[in-house]
Amino acid sequence: MKKLSIPSYRVFTFIMLSFLLGVFISSFFNLDFFAIYSVAIAIVVIQVSIYYIFRRDFLIKVIIFSAISFSTGFLFFSYQNTKLSSQILPFGQDKEFSGVVSSYPENEGNRQQFFLHVVDYKAKLLIEAGRYPEFAYGEKLKIKGKIEQPENFFDFDYINYLKRYSVIGIVKNAKIEIVSKNNGNRILSCLYTFRRKFESTIKKNLPEPESSLAVGILIGSKEGFTDEIMNQFNRTGITHIVALSGFNVTIIIVFLSALLLGVINRKTNFVISIIFVILFVALTGASASVVRAAIISLLLAFGATIGRRADKTNLILLAATVMVAINSFVLRYDIGFQLSFLAYIGLVYFSNILIKFFERRPLKNIPKTIQLAVTETLSAQIIVLPLLLTTFGRISIIAPLTNVLILPIIPLSMLFVFLSAIIFFLLPSIGHLAFLISYLPLKYVLLIAKYFSALPLSSIKLKGSWQIILAVVYSLFIGAIYIYLTKFRWAKKSIA
Repeated sequence: MKKLSIPSYRVFTFIMLSFLLGVFISSFFNLDFFAIYSVAIAIVVIQVSIYYIFRRDFLIKVIIFSAISFSTGFLFFSYQNTKLSSQILPFGQDKEFSGVVSSYPENEGNRQQFFLHVVDYKAKLLIEAGRYPEFAYGEKLKIKGKIEQPENFFDFDYINYLKRYSVIGIVKNAKIEIVSKNNGNRILSCLYTFRRKFESTIKKNLPEPESSLAVGILIGSKEGFTDEIMNQFNRTGITHIVALSGFNVTIIIVFLSALLLGVINRKTNFVISIIFVILFVALTGASASVVRAAIISLLLAFGATIGRRADKTNLILLAATVMVAINSFVLRYDIGFQLSFLAYIGLVYFSNILIKFFERRPLKNIPKTIQLAVTETLSAQIIVLPLLLTTFGRISIIAPLTNVLILPIIPLSMLFVFLSAIIFFLLPSIGHLAFLISYLPLKYVLLIAKYFSALPLSSIKLKGSWQIILAVVYSLFIGAIYIYLTKFRWAKKSIA
């Protein structure tokens, strides 16, 4: 009987997948690390013993290494969760304490919120305050208020959502006094200063609501959006373009790389991508979602440079493993993290399929760079749709049409706005003209949303299990199409 042969690079694939699976499954159990530690160690010892008994069998070795990796992931999440949950805070009591603002304050409506590192409690708190006075990163504040435990609401796990930021307490409507400034990391302070200037430049050069849309698609901020506009986005199924900046950053890098691919060689494309990513991270304040997307985008560019699909798979798994090892909560509770990696999967496994449609008339005459930009943008969207469906809980009847009309424009809008801001910093007079060009695609997106949201029965609000049912059905449908097209219609080399 012929022995099962597994390529060496696939061994790493199995090991990394096993670690991620272990973290994911552990997140469903609120197990105390120290209570299960001895049992887990015993299981690992048994696994190692089996390895030495069957060490000449390559398949058994792969299974054992994967099992050890799974156990490590399971224990790792349990450890991080136990460590965070064991923090002791004076919940429900009026206290006076001081701490340093450790994040970029986010504004929405007449409120602002930020994270505060409290040395006395060795903990991080979420502070919710009025819109004014404005606070900044690195300021030391004296706060008098009540620390509350976060609570889950509806079907949203708000407790674990905050845990991904290492936060287990909230302070609302507190009395706040600024004690001193410039207490944070100098590099982050500079980056956040750049971000403020970046946002201010956009808002000065573009009218509302186009300026808010520009900031939203680049950074993920929803400040300045009226309820009417957000409702239009909800009804047309395009809320994700302003809600999840990390995902959008991945798309814009992919779009830029696709446009340059037919003009310059792969290595030069990779260098330009690196420069662009560094500039983007600096100007947008290096938020967690943007940094994550930057890493993924560089992996995309590097994968395109080396040109091997198996390497791309391991690269993305390696990135996911490293990020989860830094913060295990992002795997299940960070929607931006999930979308970024799902988008990558779509790019790797669907873009080569979609590009086949452009080989037929009349699409065949469209320039190759535009073909690549459109197919790679849509391939990412195809895969993330089930997650968007379960997250936002609304199915838009006209979403397929609106997304087809809008999605190819979003990367272009982001690129125009970003370049316009850079030009404005260097040459203000020319920068004003550049923003006039940026205005047009932004206006187009808003007009599409306004027009289609006014159509009767444009969207249906899903309740309960219907979200999951439709997401599963859609996923199975896409999987069936993928198998059909790759196995029966087109040559296997399209995904090789």
